[in-house]
Amino acid sequence: MSKPQGITLDELLPGMREAYFEVIWGVFPWINSIWISEARGQFRLFVEATDEQDAKEWDDFDYLAGSVFKSVERALDEREPTSKHKIEYRIQNGLTVPQDDGYRELMSDRVFKKIAKRIAPWRLE
Repeated sequence: MSKPQGITLDELLPGMREAYFEVIWGVFPWINSIWISEARGQFRLFVEATDEQDAKEWDDFDYLAGSVFKSVERALDEREPTSKHKIEYRIQNGLTVPQDDGYRELMSDRVFKKIAKRIAPWRLE
């Protein structure tokens, strides 16, 4: 991932949470939570799924996750017009998030409710 000096996952996380709130969370009811970490210039997403999904579901998720990362790239390019950002990412999945890889909670029911309470309370109904 190319990124401007000083941009951290901490800074990107709030915007990414809102993007996942808007674009992804309601589309995949089989997701328990989504976690994110950054290592060696690459974002890693870990999707905690309720059960096994077919290839089409994962392709759909990958497409929408890629759309979110593209929008983050565009936002970073606007913030620093002389740079061209390319975010590298990979997606893993399973029933529980690895505890030793520095993952941070990106989206879950708890995060969804927190965001909805603030910007879209009707989505709590």
